[in-house]
Amino acid sequence: MENIGRRVGIGIIWMVGARLFDRSIGIVSTVILARLLMPADFGLVAMATAIGAILDLLGAFSFDLALIQNKNAERKHYDTVWTFNVMFGVFCGLCLIVLAHPAAGFYKEARLENVMYVLSLSYFLNAFTNVGLVAFRKDLNFDKEFHFIFWRRLVTFIITIGAALLFRSYWALLMGMTVGRLVSLIMSYKMNDYRPRFSLAASRELFGFSKWLLINNILFFILHRGCTFIIGRLYGTSTLGIYAISREISSLPSTELVAPINRVMFPGFSKMRDVAQISQAYLKLFGLITLTILPIGIGIAAVAAPLVETMLGAKWMAAIPVIQLLAIHGAIGATQGNNGVVWLSLGHPRMTTSVAAIFLVVLFSSLYFFMNAYGVVGVGLAYILGHVVTVPYSTMVSKRLLKFSWPSFFGTLWRPVLAVVAMYAAVHYIDAQLISQPPLLRLIIDSLAGATVYAAVVLLAWRAAGSPDGAEEFVLARVLNGWTTLRRRFT
Repeated sequence: MENIGRRVGIGIIWMVGARLFDRSIGIVSTVILARLLMPADFGLVAMATAIGAILDLLGAFSFDLALIQNKNAERKHYDTVWTFNVMFGVFCGLCLIVLAHPAAGFYKEARLENVMYVLSLSYFLNAFTNVGLVAFRKDLNFDKEFHFIFWRRLVTFIITIGAALLFRSYWALLMGMTVGRLVSLIMSYKMNDYRPRFSLAASRELFGFSKWLLINNILFFILHRGCTFIIGRLYGTSTLGIYAISREISSLPSTELVAPINRVMFPGFSKMRDVAQISQAYLKLFGLITLTILPIGIGIAAVAAPLVETMLGAKWMAAIPVIQLLAIHGAIGATQGNNGVVWLSLGHPRMTTSVAAIFLVVLFSSLYFFMNAYGVVGVGLAYILGHVVTVPYSTMVSKRLLKFSWPSFFGTLWRPVLAVVAMYAAVHYIDAQLISQPPLLRLIIDSLAGATVYAAVVLLAWRAAGSPDGAEEFVLARVLNGWTTLRRRFT
């Protein structure tokens, strides 16, 4: 158990580091592209990728998770997964070609046809990616996955920005996506010596676990991408572009920080055999995510106005209220992601299906009302309402499976929540006093004030509670150790 815990801890460092690098490059890329391109360029590509994402559902069995969860996976399992990936990838690429003209007519956007033709190439490339890469996660060798992500992102960034400077159009985004898939294909065979063969020998075993993952992926696609189709159809490419960028910025906590942690924790949980050990690890992870990731998401909502003015410019001002609501949605979602990881590792994929289905019903039953009343901003309100309904249910499911106590759960939650509320209120008040100042100055002061208020309230609440063991103690010890190490090096 100690060895698994140590390797999981190291894996989290590698994967968070990889995501931080990946997202740092992504943020720089988004800022540059937002200055060089128009909202309609992003909206046009979002239309095409949304159609591609629907086709992805045909092969969305998450066979890689089945390989990781199966402790006795053999060559036949890997070869079968690769064969399915090739079949589905080629089929989706061909479908994009066939659907290009009808899709352009549906959206009343003639440029979409050629965009989908180019996008199909990335599907053909991705279909043949080496399935041996799954072994990096299964064996907890996340340093290798770090190098894979690093070089893929760096090359993609250089190509995308160079193309944007040259063409000043949506073709830059497509070129970056295509080159990224090509780099991934080449690196997958250079970094892993596994050579897959065509085979369907293990199809029955794989589908036994993955059929639920297919349903989950379909539901999650509708949850995350369904609004894209509605917005594109009702409001056009410019509004869709604003929504797409807003979603990308606001989802930073869940996609760039929590996602890599959960990517590591799934194989880690799968290797643990005792429910009590998993429960202990779950609560520690929940506490750490709530303490460190929740304030980042709420912080993005708090500084959305100066952030947009500074990073994106005046043509993106309509994104401010969308970012604020979606950032709150992303922050709440970040604290819930580890529920699904635990359920899958324990062999209960149906639980994630039930939660996604409930969220879906709430989202789309309220979407019509909110969008009629508030336009695209109403999407954020609908997402938040979905969390209001599903978070209590998800928590009760995890409690039943892991058998932790309510005091231990709420003991990890109340201090960060109290501090986040205080932080948001403080930033809102301070920014109102600085409204006449330059956006960059407002962003810096707001961010520093928010971080100071959050840290102070968390520490005071932790002390008032008697300094219990938990995430605060863990983070404080790491900060003090880091500070001591730096002092020794420079004295």
